[in-house]
Amino acid sequence: MPLQEQEMVESPWRDLYRAAILELDPKRLQTRVKEAEDAINARASSGARVSRDERREMNDALSTLQILKRKQP
Repeated sequence: MPLQEQEMVESPWRDLYRAAILELDPKRLQTRVKEAEDAINARASSGARVSRDERREMNDALSTLQILKRKQP
């Protein structure tokens, strides 16, 4: 399996991140953000090989999630 495909298979954090940034219900947003953060942090600390590009994507995603948390009532 090519590395790019392998990264996609091993990176469910992207789906959780996407769900968080698209969540419109303020009551569910906090849960979605937490799930995405947990998945990103798990991926980063899993010991699996993480490419420089994916690490950058994860850092950008965590920054965006922090902004979403600050905007919550």
